[in-house]
Order: sequence, then C-alpha cells, then structure tokens
Amino acid sequence: MIAASQPRRLKSTVRFAAGAILAAIVVACGSPTPTPSATPSATAVPTPTASPTVAPLASIVPVPTSQLVAPGSVAAHLDDAKAKALQTALDGVLTGGKYPGASAAIVFPDGSIWSGVSGSAVLSPKTSLTTDTLFSIGSISKTFVAALIGRLAVAGTIGLDDPLSKYLPDFPNAANISLRQMLNHTSGIRDLFETMDTAILAHPEATWTTDQVIAKIGKPYFDPGTGYHYSNTDFVLLGAVVEKVTGQTVAALVRASFLAPLGLDHTYLQTEETAQGPEAHGYCPGAGPACSYAKTNAASPRDNSAGTMLPFTAEATAVGFAGAYVSTASDIAIWANALYSGNILDMATLASMVDISPTMAFKVKPPYPYGLGFEETTVDGQVAWGHRGNLDGFWSAVEYLPAYHVTVAVFINAQWADPIAASFALAKAALA
Repeated sequence: MIAASQPRRLKSTVRFAAGAILAAIVVACGSPTPTPSATPSATAVPTPTASPTVAPLASIVPVPTSQLVAPGSVAAHLDDAKAKALQTALDGVLTGGKYPGASAAIVFPDGSIWSGVSGSAVLSPKTSLTTDTLFSIGSISKTFVAALIGRLAVAGTIGLDDPLSKYLPDFPNAANISLRQMLNHTSGIRDLFETMDTAILAHPEATWTTDQVIAKIGKPYFDPGTGYHYSNTDFVLLGAVVEKVTGQTVAALVRASFLAPLGLDHTYLQTEETAQGPEAHGYCPGAGPACSYAKTNAASPRDNSAGTMLPFTAEATAVGFAGAYVSTASDIAIWANALYSGNILDMATLASMVDISPTMAFKVKPPYPYGLGFEETTVDGQVAWGHRGNLDGFWSAVEYLPAYHVTVAVFINAQWADPIAASFALAKAALA
C-alpha cells in the first residue's frame, strides 16, 4: 500500500488580484496558500497563471472566521502522531472498501494541512497515487459556480431572485424560474442525465457543447418553486448565465477570483482548460457500459476511462459547469476551508448559501439537506458543510466542520465508494 503523509502549513498572507489583500482564513491560521507538496507528482505540474485580461470579481472584505457556528471545545491540531493516525485511517478506508485508491487532505484550525494517499491511481499498468494526482470531483464543481453567483450578487451584477429569462430568454419557462431556485434545485428543470445518459454512454469519446445539452432537456419535474429535485442542468444553465453577464469564461473567473489567490495550482475545468498532471482512472463494478451505483465491493474493477477527460470525455463535456472540474484533495480542502470559514463571500451571502430551510420545507426532501450549491450532513456526530461529487468511477466529498474549523476532503476512484463514511473515519482521527 503506497502512503504519503506530510503536514504542511499555510503561509501568512496572500493577495487577491487587483491588489486586494485576503484576510486570514481563521484568526490563528494565516492565509491558504499551500507550500509545494513534499511528495513529488509523477509528472511535473506547471503553475497555471490567470490571463492578464481576466480580472477577478469584485473583492469582498472577508470576516476573520465563521460567525455562523461557535467553535467547539476540541482544538484539533496536527503533529506526527496525528499524521500517523490519519494515514492509518486512510489505509483502513482503502482496504475496508476494496477501492483502487484514495486521496485525502485535512485543514486544521491553525492552518496546517495533512495530505495522504493510499493505493493506486491506475490498476493497469499499476500506477501509484501521489498527493498531486488529479481526480474527477464531480458535483463539488458546483461550489465554484455557486460562489461566483454569490460574488456577482453582492456586486449587484445579478440578483438571486432574477428570472432566468433575463439572461437566457429562450429556455422553456425561463420567466418563471429564478436563479435561486436553480441554485437549490427547486427549479423543476430535468436533470440532463435522465434524458442523455444513453447517448453519453454510446459514444464515450464524443464531445458535447452546452447548447447541445440544453437542447436535449426534457419536460420539467414540477412547476418552479413547488418541489425539490437534484438537477445537474441547473448548474449548466447557471454557468452559462455567469459567462453571459461577465463576458468571461467560468474557468477564467474561478482561476482569477479563487484559485490563483488561494494558490490552488492543481484544479482545472476540463471543458475550458487543459488539465496538467498525473491522473487517476475511475473504476466501475461489473461489465459496462453503465456504471452501477450499487454499494458493493468490485471483484473485478472495470476501468471507465475514455478520451482525454475524467471520467471520460462525453460525460465531462455533457455535465460541464456542474461537474467537470478535476483537482487534488489538498486543493479542494483549502478551497472549502476558505469558502465556509467566511473568506470568499460576505457573511449574509454565506448564511444564504448554508440555509437549508427552503428545500426541507417540501414533502419530498433532499437526501442531504440542500442550500445554494451546498449540502449539509453529519460527520463524526457533527454538522458538516460541503458537497459530495460523483461521476462514473469517482466519488468525492469535502466537509467543513464549523464547530471545529476543520475541513476534510476525500477522493476515491471507485463507483462503489462511500465518501461520507470515509470522511467520518478521517474526521474522527483528526478530532481525537
């Protein structure tokens, strides 16, 4: 079993583009710019730079730490013993689930970061994971789009309750669908995978455009605002809204506004950027082409890769803004730590993001209470904020525990994985 466990510490300051200084992620933390990984990746990854013609969205003065939940009594910290315990927990996740590989990272309240890997990025030819190996993060991608929408709302460029017709007037019933309803999946818009799954699987190396996807969306589930149903299409449309109102690509905005200031050099939107670095392959149980969601161990994992993108080109291009990002566990842990501790959005906007009451009011409730591009769950008995991600052959989860200011990210390249259980195991070790 390959293991790599190295504590890192966040540097003291970081600057937003256009000269705005980002305040400390947590009072005791410093800022979130990571030092280079102590475990070199199999392929050197050049540091991406934002285009000089792309400016970040208007800077928001952050608060020192989240004011939404008071800190608990446990002050989790990283030392050699904790790093060893975390690696043991990650190895246990791998062997317990019989997964090909797992990558994880944890940000502690003082800004130190543990990252570790266990198992393989690719089973044949066998390729070991490193902390720089890229995974598909699936729907964690939605957190970037939601944060962009939040920034634009604070700047007054858009309104969360604006009708979709203001930006995309040709979409059916757009005048009665608000951006807020799309952010919390109460729009009624049908999920693209329900109408496109067969076509996506039939030609895994094909490329889909946003317009082609939108043209294939079927009839709505219900009238806007009258129910809840998770829909990737909501975020495909939201990404299109962002690009229309700004005249810039989502990838460029995310990089200039979030990734570059936070020093996140291993995160890419595959539909708009070329990912650079070693990549994990996603694995499905049983024979293809469908990738079963059954939570069973795979005796003979099937490599689900095809084309140039993760998990395969047709799926990545079809899901687009809603799920096409690839990243590393440490990049996503740092991102979620910044987002949910109050350093990306102002407190009022963050409070709206984590408000689950609108979706919980419906008879059919989301399996995980849902806010605006946000999921709430429980990890080690504590409320956790974040999002899960799944595309064929990959499962991921990032969870911020607001009571402890600890963030856990776990990536697994197996369709039968349980990322919440994996997060639980690592959070328990981190808080011990």
